[in-house]
Amino acid sequence: MNGNNENLRKSDSELRQLVYEQNLQQTKWIKRQTIFVSLLLLVVAVALILLSIQVSNVLGEANAAIDEITRLTHELNNVLDESHLTELLQNANTLIEESGESLTKALDGVDEALKKVEQIDIDALNSAISDLQKVIDPLARLFGKK
Repeated sequence: MNGNNENLRKSDSELRQLVYEQNLQQTKWIKRQTIFVSLLLLVVAVALILLSIQVSNVLGEANAAIDEITRLTHELNNVLDESHLTELLQNANTLIEESGESLTKALDGVDEALKKVEQIDIDALNSAISDLQKVIDPLARLFGKK
């Protein structure tokens, strides 16, 4: 039995050694995993910090652009107010409307004049001119004009 006990002790000792080595191996793997996870968290933290810096810069530029647009809008409003451009455009519009009305009236007058000219009997007018010339020619000769 002593041999058996010794074998059991040897077997027990080998088993303990094996368990101990496996524990060392697991501890080693846990340390590696911890280091890997820590490095991964560090990389994520650095990436988030860099990203937040870039977002901050973009927001700063966006705010600057909005401020510039606001400033330009105010300047444009001031220029429009000072130049009275709106009033000028309204006056030009009124002038155009009045000119259109005057032109319409003038064209109506031309139409009426053309209607009257069309009503003139040209043959009768020519005949009257001829008759007048016949009367004036002897008078002109009498007074020595021809």
